[in-house]
Amino acid sequence: MNPLILLLFMPAAAALFWIFLYPVFARRTSSFWLMESFSISLLFYFISDGCYAMPGIPPGWLLYARLLMLLSAPCLIPMLWHYINHLLYHDGHILRASHFLWVLASVALFIAGVVLTEISNKEVVADFLLKLYREGTHIAREYRGTSLWHYYIWTSLFFRIVIGTEFLLAAIHFIKSVIQKKISFSNIWGFLFKGGTVGVPEIQLFNLILPGLFIFLKLFFLKSFLDTHIWFSVFLAIVVTVGYSLLMLGSLLGEKDRVTLIQSRHIMFYNYNPAIKNVIVEIMMEELLDEASQDSLLRFKDLLSERIHTDSVEAKDITTVKEHLQSATKGSWDDSLSAKFHALMFKEQLFLQPSLSLADVALRLHTNKTYVSKLVNNTYNLGFPELLNTLRVDYAQRYLLENPDARQEEVAKACGFLSASSFNNIFKKLTGMTPKVWIVSSGK
Repeated sequence: MNPLILLLFMPAAAALFWIFLYPVFARRTSSFWLMESFSISLLFYFISDGCYAMPGIPPGWLLYARLLMLLSAPCLIPMLWHYINHLLYHDGHILRASHFLWVLASVALFIAGVVLTEISNKEVVADFLLKLYREGTHIAREYRGTSLWHYYIWTSLFFRIVIGTEFLLAAIHFIKSVIQKKISFSNIWGFLFKGGTVGVPEIQLFNLILPGLFIFLKLFFLKSFLDTHIWFSVFLAIVVTVGYSLLMLGSLLGEKDRVTLIQSRHIMFYNYNPAIKNVIVEIMMEELLDEASQDSLLRFKDLLSERIHTDSVEAKDITTVKEHLQSATKGSWDDSLSAKFHALMFKEQLFLQPSLSLADVALRLHTNKTYVSKLVNNTYNLGFPELLNTLRVDYAQRYLLENPDARQEEVAKACGFLSASSFNNIFKKLTGMTPKVWIVSSGK
Protein backbone atom coordinates (compact mmCIF):
# COMPACT_ATOMS: atom_id res chain seq x y z
CA MET A 1 0.00 0.00 0.00
CA ASN A 2 1.24 3.47 -0.87
CA PRO A 3 2.06 5.25 2.44
CA LEU A 4 0.61 8.45 0.99
CA ILE A 5 -2.82 6.85 1.25
CA LEU A 6 -2.66 7.18 5.06
CA LEU A 7 -2.27 10.93 4.65
CA LEU A 8 -5.65 11.04 2.93
CA PHE A 9 -7.23 10.35 6.31
CA MET A 10 -5.24 13.03 8.13
CA PRO A 11 -8.30 15.37 8.31
CA ALA A 12 -10.35 12.55 9.85
CA ALA A 13 -7.63 11.97 12.45
CA ALA A 14 -7.61 15.70 13.25
CA ALA A 15 -11.40 15.71 13.65
CA LEU A 16 -11.22 12.71 15.99
CA PHE A 17 -8.49 14.47 17.99
CA TRP A 18 -10.62 17.61 18.44
CA ILE A 19 -13.79 15.65 19.25
CA PHE A 20 -12.10 14.25 22.36
CA LEU A 21 -9.97 17.29 23.22
CA TYR A 22 -12.49 20.08 22.70
CA PRO A 23 -14.71 19.15 25.69
CA VAL A 24 -11.63 19.46 27.93
CA PHE A 25 -10.70 22.88 26.55
CA ALA A 26 -14.00 24.53 25.69
CA ARG A 27 -16.95 22.99 27.51
CA ARG A 28 -17.73 26.38 29.12
CA THR A 29 -17.80 28.38 25.90
CA SER A 30 -21.17 29.35 24.45
CA SER A 31 -20.25 27.82 21.08
CA PHE A 32 -19.15 24.45 22.52
CA TRP A 33 -22.03 22.27 21.33
CA LEU A 34 -22.06 23.88 17.92
CA MET A 35 -18.35 23.31 17.28
CA GLU A 36 -18.41 19.82 18.81
CA SER A 37 -21.29 18.86 16.46
CA PHE A 38 -19.37 20.43 13.60
CA SER A 39 -16.33 18.25 14.36
CA ILE A 40 -18.46 15.09 14.51
CA SER A 41 -20.03 15.91 11.14
CA LEU A 42 -16.58 16.66 9.72
CA LEU A 43 -15.28 13.30 10.95
CA PHE A 44 -17.94 11.49 8.90
CA TYR A 45 -17.31 13.74 5.92
CA PHE A 46 -13.51 13.32 6.07
CA ILE A 47 -13.81 9.52 6.27
CA SER A 48 -16.04 9.45 3.18
CA ASP A 49 -13.80 11.96 1.39
CA GLY A 50 -10.69 9.90 2.16
CA CYS A 51 -12.37 6.79 0.76
CA TYR A 52 -13.34 8.68 -2.38
CA ALA A 53 -9.74 9.79 -3.00
CA MET A 54 -8.26 6.37 -2.19
CA PRO A 55 -7.01 4.51 -5.30
CA GLY A 56 -8.25 0.95 -5.76
CA ILE A 57 -10.92 1.18 -3.06
CA PRO A 58 -13.47 -1.69 -3.09
CA PRO A 59 -16.83 -0.65 -4.57
CA GLY A 60 -18.63 -1.62 -1.35
CA TRP A 61 -16.60 0.89 0.63
CA LEU A 62 -17.52 3.60 -1.84
CA LEU A 63 -21.20 2.84 -1.27
CA TYR A 64 -21.02 3.33 2.51
CA ALA A 65 -18.73 6.33 2.12
CA ARG A 66 -21.34 7.92 -0.13
CA LEU A 67 -24.04 7.46 2.51
CA LEU A 68 -21.78 9.06 5.11
CA MET A 69 -21.22 12.02 2.82
CA LEU A 70 -24.94 12.44 2.18
CA LEU A 71 -25.57 12.56 5.92
CA SER A 72 -22.71 14.86 6.92
CA ALA A 73 -21.83 17.25 4.09
CA PRO A 74 -25.11 19.25 4.00
CA CYS A 75 -24.68 20.01 7.73
CA LEU A 76 -21.24 21.63 7.52
CA ILE A 77 -21.94 24.97 5.82
CA PRO A 78 -25.03 25.80 7.97
CA MET A 79 -23.06 25.03 11.14
CA LEU A 80 -20.27 27.36 10.06
CA TRP A 81 -22.86 29.97 9.09
CA HIS A 82 -24.36 29.80 12.57
CA TYR A 83 -20.92 29.97 14.23
CA ILE A 84 -19.81 33.03 12.22
CA ASN A 85 -23.12 34.72 13.09
CA HIS A 86 -22.33 34.06 16.74
CA LEU A 87 -18.96 35.80 16.35
CA LEU A 88 -20.30 38.75 14.38
CA TYR A 89 -23.54 39.46 16.20
CA HIS A 90 -23.09 37.68 19.57
CA ASP A 91 -26.49 36.04 19.31
CA GLY A 92 -25.55 32.79 17.59
CA HIS A 93 -25.64 30.87 20.89
CA ILE A 94 -29.42 31.38 21.06
CA LEU A 95 -30.64 28.31 19.18
CA ARG A 96 -34.07 28.33 17.58
CA ALA A 97 -36.00 25.66 15.71
CA SER A 98 -35.43 27.50 12.44
CA HIS A 99 -31.68 27.04 12.82
CA PHE A 100 -32.10 23.29 12.32
CA LEU A 101 -34.19 23.29 9.14
CA TRP A 102 -31.09 22.46 7.11
CA VAL A 103 -31.00 19.08 8.86
CA LEU A 104 -34.05 18.12 6.77
CA ALA A 105 -31.99 18.26 3.57
CA SER A 106 -29.32 16.02 5.06
CA VAL A 107 -31.83 13.50 6.42
CA ALA A 108 -33.83 13.47 3.16
CA LEU A 109 -30.74 12.78 1.04
CA PHE A 110 -29.54 10.07 3.42
CA ILE A 111 -32.92 8.29 3.56
CA ALA A 112 -33.25 8.49 -0.23
CA GLY A 113 -29.77 6.99 -0.59
CA VAL A 114 -30.55 4.10 1.78
CA VAL A 115 -33.95 3.30 0.22
CA LEU A 116 -32.72 3.45 -3.38
CA THR A 117 -29.68 1.34 -2.48
CA GLU A 118 -31.93 -1.39 -1.08
CA ILE A 119 -34.24 -1.22 -4.11
CA SER A 120 -31.40 -1.42 -6.65
CA ASN A 121 -29.21 -4.00 -4.83
CA LYS A 122 -26.04 -2.98 -3.00
CA GLU A 123 -23.60 -4.65 -5.40
CA VAL A 124 -25.22 -3.06 -8.44
CA VAL A 125 -25.20 0.40 -6.84
CA ALA A 126 -21.57 -0.01 -5.74
CA ASP A 127 -20.45 -0.87 -9.27
CA PHE A 128 -22.54 2.00 -10.66
CA LEU A 129 -20.89 4.46 -8.23
CA LEU A 130 -17.40 3.29 -9.16
CA LYS A 131 -18.18 3.72 -12.86
CA LEU A 132 -19.80 7.10 -12.21
CA TYR A 133 -16.79 8.38 -10.26
CA ARG A 134 -14.26 7.20 -12.83
CA GLU A 135 -15.98 8.10 -16.11
CA GLY A 136 -18.11 11.09 -15.14
CA THR A 137 -21.77 11.88 -14.67
CA HIS A 138 -22.57 11.61 -18.40
CA ILE A 139 -22.80 7.82 -18.11
CA ALA A 140 -25.87 8.20 -15.87
CA ARG A 141 -27.94 8.93 -19.00
CA GLU A 142 -27.55 5.29 -19.99
CA TYR A 143 -29.65 4.32 -16.96
CA ARG A 144 -32.64 6.64 -17.56
CA GLY A 145 -35.90 5.21 -16.22
CA THR A 146 -34.16 2.75 -13.88
CA SER A 147 -33.72 2.87 -10.10
CA LEU A 148 -30.05 3.70 -10.64
CA TRP A 149 -31.10 6.84 -12.51
CA HIS A 150 -33.21 7.90 -9.52
CA TYR A 151 -30.29 7.05 -7.26
CA TYR A 152 -28.09 9.35 -9.32
CA ILE A 153 -30.69 12.16 -9.25
CA TRP A 154 -31.03 12.07 -5.46
CA THR A 155 -27.51 11.28 -4.30
CA SER A 156 -25.54 13.19 -6.92
CA LEU A 157 -27.57 15.86 -8.69
CA PHE A 158 -29.75 16.97 -5.77
CA PHE A 159 -26.77 16.62 -3.44
CA ARG A 160 -24.68 19.04 -5.52
CA ILE A 161 -27.60 21.43 -5.83
CA VAL A 162 -28.02 21.48 -2.04
CA ILE A 163 -24.29 22.01 -1.39
CA GLY A 164 -24.01 24.63 -4.14
CA THR A 165 -27.05 26.53 -2.84
CA GLU A 166 -25.75 26.46 0.73
CA PHE A 167 -22.34 27.64 -0.43
CA LEU A 168 -23.80 30.47 -2.52
CA LEU A 169 -26.17 31.70 0.22
CA ALA A 170 -23.41 31.51 2.85
CA ALA A 171 -20.98 33.40 0.60
CA ILE A 172 -23.52 36.17 -0.01
CA HIS A 173 -24.31 36.39 3.71
CA PHE A 174 -20.63 36.49 4.70
CA ILE A 175 -19.81 39.15 2.10
CA LYS A 176 -22.73 41.23 3.34
CA SER A 177 -21.56 40.82 6.95
CA VAL A 178 -17.98 41.71 6.03
CA ILE A 179 -19.19 44.95 4.45
CA GLN A 180 -21.56 45.81 7.32
CA LYS A 181 -18.99 45.05 10.04
CA LYS A 182 -16.16 46.64 8.01
CA ILE A 183 -14.00 43.53 8.36
CA SER A 184 -10.61 43.88 6.69
CA PHE A 185 -8.21 41.00 6.13
CA SER A 186 -5.37 43.55 5.99
CA ASN A 187 -5.62 43.52 9.77
CA ILE A 188 -4.23 39.96 9.67
CA TRP A 189 -0.89 41.36 8.44
CA GLY A 190 -0.75 43.90 11.26
CA PHE A 191 -1.74 41.19 13.72
CA LEU A 192 1.05 38.83 12.61
CA PHE A 193 3.91 41.28 12.07
CA LYS A 194 3.13 44.67 13.63
CA GLY A 195 1.67 43.81 17.03
CA GLY A 196 -1.79 45.09 16.10
CA THR A 197 -5.17 43.72 17.09
CA VAL A 198 -7.49 41.71 14.90
CA GLY A 199 -11.12 40.71 15.30
CA VAL A 200 -11.79 37.06 16.10
CA PRO A 201 -14.30 36.87 13.19
CA GLU A 202 -11.52 38.06 10.84
CA ILE A 203 -9.22 35.29 12.07
CA GLN A 204 -11.87 32.62 11.68
CA LEU A 205 -13.00 33.75 8.23
CA PHE A 206 -9.35 33.77 7.14
CA ASN A 207 -8.93 30.21 8.52
CA LEU A 208 -11.98 29.09 6.53
CA ILE A 209 -11.12 30.44 3.08
CA LEU A 210 -8.61 27.90 1.74
CA PRO A 211 -9.90 24.66 3.31
CA GLY A 212 -13.51 25.62 2.54
CA LEU A 213 -12.68 26.41 -1.07
CA PHE A 214 -10.69 23.19 -1.56
CA ILE A 215 -13.40 21.01 0.00
CA PHE A 216 -16.01 22.58 -2.26
CA LEU A 217 -13.92 22.24 -5.44
CA LYS A 218 -12.96 18.65 -4.70
CA LEU A 219 -16.62 17.64 -5.04
CA PHE A 220 -16.28 18.29 -8.78
CA PHE A 221 -13.10 16.25 -9.46
CA LEU A 222 -13.47 12.87 -11.13
CA LYS A 223 -12.16 9.89 -9.20
CA SER A 224 -10.09 8.88 -12.23
CA PHE A 225 -8.13 12.13 -11.87
CA LEU A 226 -7.67 11.69 -8.11
CA ASP A 227 -6.58 8.06 -8.54
CA THR A 228 -3.74 9.07 -10.87
CA HIS A 229 -2.82 12.25 -8.95
CA ILE A 230 -2.72 11.08 -5.34
CA TRP A 231 -0.28 13.88 -4.49
CA PHE A 232 -3.06 16.36 -5.25
CA SER A 233 -5.42 14.66 -2.79
CA VAL A 234 -2.68 14.56 -0.14
CA PHE A 235 -1.99 18.27 -0.65
CA LEU A 236 -5.67 19.07 -0.20
CA ALA A 237 -5.79 16.86 2.91
CA ILE A 238 -2.87 18.76 4.49
CA VAL A 239 -4.39 22.17 3.70
CA VAL A 240 -7.78 21.12 5.09
CA THR A 241 -6.21 19.65 8.24
CA VAL A 242 -4.23 22.81 8.98
CA GLY A 243 -7.19 25.09 8.26
CA TYR A 244 -9.57 23.02 10.37
CA SER A 245 -7.13 22.87 13.31
CA LEU A 246 -6.58 26.65 13.17
CA LEU A 247 -10.37 27.11 13.10
CA MET A 248 -10.81 24.98 16.24
CA LEU A 249 -7.99 26.82 18.01
CA GLY A 250 -9.54 30.14 17.05
CA SER A 251 -12.91 29.01 18.41
CA LEU A 252 -11.36 29.09 21.90
CA LEU A 253 -11.10 32.86 21.46
CA GLY A 254 -14.79 33.17 20.64
CA GLU A 255 -15.62 35.07 23.83
CA LYS A 256 -13.29 37.94 22.86
CA ASP A 257 -13.94 40.49 20.16
CA ARG A 258 -10.35 41.41 19.29
CA VAL A 259 -6.96 39.90 20.16
CA THR A 260 -3.26 40.54 19.71
CA LEU A 261 -0.71 37.92 18.71
CA ILE A 262 0.49 37.68 22.32
CA GLN A 263 -3.05 37.12 23.56
CA SER A 264 -3.60 34.42 20.95
CA ARG A 265 -0.61 32.55 22.41
CA HIS A 266 -2.41 32.48 25.76
CA ILE A 267 -5.60 31.24 24.19
CA MET A 268 -6.90 29.34 27.23
CA PHE A 269 -7.18 32.60 29.21
CA TYR A 270 -10.25 33.50 27.16
CA ASN A 271 -11.94 30.13 27.27
CA TYR A 272 -14.93 31.05 29.41
CA ASN A 273 -18.65 31.63 29.21
CA PRO A 274 -19.54 35.35 29.33
CA ALA A 275 -21.99 34.69 32.17
CA ILE A 276 -19.16 33.74 34.55
CA LYS A 277 -16.43 35.95 33.08
CA ASN A 278 -15.71 37.90 36.27
CA VAL A 279 -15.43 34.77 38.39
CA ILE A 280 -13.08 33.07 35.95
CA VAL A 281 -10.89 36.18 35.62
CA GLU A 282 -10.61 36.44 39.42
CA ILE A 283 -9.52 32.80 39.68
CA MET A 284 -6.90 33.27 36.94
CA MET A 285 -5.57 36.41 38.61
CA GLU A 286 -5.31 34.67 41.99
CA GLU A 287 -3.50 31.69 40.47
CA LEU A 288 -1.06 33.96 38.61
CA LEU A 289 -0.40 36.11 41.68
CA ASP A 290 0.65 32.99 43.60
CA GLU A 291 3.29 32.33 40.94
CA ALA A 292 4.47 35.93 40.51
CA SER A 293 7.80 37.27 41.83
CA GLN A 294 8.04 40.32 44.08
CA ASP A 295 9.20 42.48 41.17
CA SER A 296 6.24 41.36 39.06
CA LEU A 297 3.85 42.11 41.90
CA LEU A 298 5.25 45.63 42.27
CA ARG A 299 4.86 46.29 38.55
CA PHE A 300 1.35 44.87 38.68
CA LYS A 301 0.56 47.20 41.58
CA ASP A 302 1.45 50.19 39.40
CA LEU A 303 -0.76 48.88 36.61
CA LEU A 304 -3.66 48.48 39.01
CA SER A 305 -3.29 52.01 40.32
CA GLU A 306 -3.54 53.31 36.75
CA ARG A 307 -6.67 51.30 35.93
CA ILE A 308 -8.64 51.73 39.16
CA HIS A 309 -10.41 55.09 39.13
CA THR A 310 -12.55 54.76 42.24
CA ASP A 311 -11.70 54.15 45.88
CA SER A 312 -12.02 50.52 46.80
CA VAL A 313 -14.55 49.61 49.42
CA GLU A 314 -13.15 47.84 52.46
CA ALA A 315 -14.98 44.69 53.44
CA LYS A 316 -16.77 44.94 56.77
CA ASP A 317 -16.58 42.50 59.62
CA ILE A 318 -18.55 39.39 58.74
CA THR A 319 -20.79 39.56 61.80
CA THR A 320 -21.60 43.22 61.16
CA VAL A 321 -22.50 42.60 57.54
CA LYS A 322 -24.60 39.58 58.42
CA GLU A 323 -26.57 41.52 61.05
CA HIS A 324 -26.95 44.37 58.59
CA LEU A 325 -28.35 42.04 55.95
CA GLN A 326 -30.69 40.21 58.32
CA SER A 327 -32.15 43.48 59.55
CA ALA A 328 -33.20 44.22 55.93
CA THR A 329 -32.40 47.89 56.41
CA LYS A 330 -34.91 50.17 54.73
CA GLY A 331 -33.74 53.27 52.95
CA SER A 332 -34.85 55.23 49.98
CA TRP A 333 -35.01 52.04 47.91
CA ASP A 334 -38.14 50.18 46.97
CA ASP A 335 -39.09 48.04 50.00
CA SER A 336 -40.38 45.30 47.71
CA LEU A 337 -37.06 45.04 45.87
CA SER A 338 -35.09 45.05 49.12
CA ALA A 339 -37.30 42.33 50.57
CA LYS A 340 -36.97 40.20 47.44
CA PHE A 341 -33.19 40.61 47.50
CA HIS A 342 -33.18 39.62 51.18
CA ALA A 343 -35.26 36.53 50.38
CA LEU A 344 -32.93 35.48 47.56
CA MET A 345 -29.86 35.74 49.75
CA PHE A 346 -31.18 34.15 52.97
CA LYS A 347 -34.15 31.95 52.14
CA GLU A 348 -32.94 30.62 48.79
CA GLN A 349 -29.24 31.14 49.60
CA LEU A 350 -28.59 32.20 46.04
CA PHE A 351 -25.02 33.17 46.97
CA LEU A 352 -24.12 29.46 47.05
CA GLN A 353 -24.28 29.31 43.24
CA PRO A 354 -20.61 29.38 42.04
CA SER A 355 -21.29 31.32 38.85
CA LEU A 356 -23.75 33.83 40.31
CA SER A 357 -23.49 37.26 38.71
CA LEU A 358 -25.17 40.61 39.19
CA ALA A 359 -27.07 39.99 35.95
CA ASP A 360 -28.47 36.72 37.36
CA VAL A 361 -29.79 38.48 40.45
CA ALA A 362 -31.25 41.32 38.39
CA LEU A 363 -33.02 38.76 36.19
CA ARG A 364 -34.53 37.05 39.24
CA LEU A 365 -35.69 40.41 40.61
CA HIS A 366 -37.05 41.55 37.22
CA THR A 367 -34.98 44.71 37.24
CA ASN A 368 -31.65 45.94 35.81
CA LYS A 369 -28.08 45.44 37.01
CA THR A 370 -27.51 49.12 37.78
CA TYR A 371 -30.48 49.27 40.17
CA VAL A 372 -29.39 46.12 42.03
CA SER A 373 -25.79 47.34 42.22
CA LYS A 374 -26.84 50.67 43.76
CA LEU A 375 -29.15 48.85 46.16
CA VAL A 376 -26.24 46.72 47.40
CA ASN A 377 -23.74 49.59 47.57
CA ASN A 378 -26.01 52.06 49.34
CA THR A 379 -27.64 49.59 51.70
CA TYR A 380 -24.67 47.47 52.74
CA ASN A 381 -21.71 49.70 51.78
CA LEU A 382 -20.24 46.79 49.82
CA GLY A 383 -19.77 45.91 46.20
CA PHE A 384 -21.73 42.90 44.94
CA PRO A 385 -18.65 40.57 44.72
CA GLU A 386 -17.61 41.57 48.25
CA LEU A 387 -21.10 40.88 49.54
CA LEU A 388 -21.10 37.44 47.93
CA ASN A 389 -17.69 36.61 49.39
CA THR A 390 -18.76 37.77 52.85
CA LEU A 391 -21.90 35.62 52.83
CA ARG A 392 -20.01 32.64 51.50
CA VAL A 393 -17.30 32.90 54.14
CA ASP A 394 -19.95 33.22 56.87
CA TYR A 395 -21.63 30.08 55.49
CA ALA A 396 -18.23 28.37 55.32
CA GLN A 397 -17.60 29.10 59.02
CA ARG A 398 -20.87 27.42 59.97
CA TYR A 399 -20.15 24.54 57.58
CA LEU A 400 -16.70 24.01 59.13
CA LEU A 401 -18.14 23.98 62.65
CA GLU A 402 -20.59 21.26 61.60
CA ASN A 403 -18.03 19.37 59.47
CA PRO A 404 -14.59 20.01 61.02
CA ASP A 405 -12.99 17.11 59.13
CA ALA A 406 -14.26 18.17 55.69
CA ARG A 407 -11.66 18.62 52.96
CA GLN A 408 -11.03 22.16 51.74
CA GLU A 409 -12.21 21.29 48.21
CA GLU A 410 -15.50 19.98 49.64
CA VAL A 411 -16.04 23.12 51.73
CA ALA A 412 -15.23 25.39 48.79
CA LYS A 413 -17.74 23.61 46.54
CA ALA A 414 -20.45 23.58 49.22
CA CYS A 415 -20.05 27.30 49.87
CA GLY A 416 -20.16 28.56 46.29
CA PHE A 417 -16.46 28.96 45.49
CA LEU A 418 -15.14 27.71 42.16
CA SER A 419 -11.81 26.51 43.55
CA ALA A 420 -10.16 25.63 46.86
CA SER A 421 -7.44 28.24 46.33
CA SER A 422 -10.02 30.99 45.78
CA PHE A 423 -11.87 29.91 48.93
CA ASN A 424 -8.65 29.85 50.97
CA ASN A 425 -7.54 33.32 49.80
CA ILE A 426 -10.92 35.00 50.37
CA PHE A 427 -11.43 33.31 53.75
CA LYS A 428 -8.02 34.52 54.93
CA LYS A 429 -8.68 38.03 53.61
CA LEU A 430 -11.93 38.38 55.54
CA THR A 431 -11.03 36.54 58.74
CA GLY A 432 -7.29 37.12 58.98
CA MET A 433 -6.54 33.40 59.07
CA THR A 434 -6.79 30.33 56.87
CA PRO A 435 -9.73 27.91 57.25
CA LYS A 436 -7.51 25.34 59.01
CA VAL A 437 -6.22 27.87 61.52
CA TRP A 438 -9.71 29.26 62.08
CA ILE A 439 -11.22 25.83 62.84
CA VAL A 440 -8.44 25.17 65.36
CA SER A 441 -8.91 28.57 66.99
CA SER A 442 -12.66 27.94 67.27
CA GLY A 443 -11.95 25.01 69.58
CA LYS A 444 -13.34 22.33 67.24
